[in-house]
Amino acid sequence: MTEIKFSVDGVDGEFAADLDELKSYKTVKQFARSETDPAGMMDAMERIFMGRDEEYIEALGGTSYDMRRLCNAAFEAAKAKN
Repeated sequence: MTEIKFSVDGVDGEFAADLDELKSYKTVKQFARSETDPAGMMDAMERIFMGRDEEYIEALGGTSYDMRRLCNAAFEAAKAKN
């Protein structure tokens, strides 16, 4: 596990994600299949955010839009670390 820190525009505080999970083929595959297997995407989010996914989504507002914002910010941070 390689933890990276990142922020989300318009939200106070810092978030953390597992860089190894963000770069994992298994994770990418679960996101790609999210339309037919939403549970897999939720499993991936739990791994990416090291069990803090619910806490983070609630901190952003608790909607599916906030889930996308959180994931996008984490993936952008991962790209910056590559």
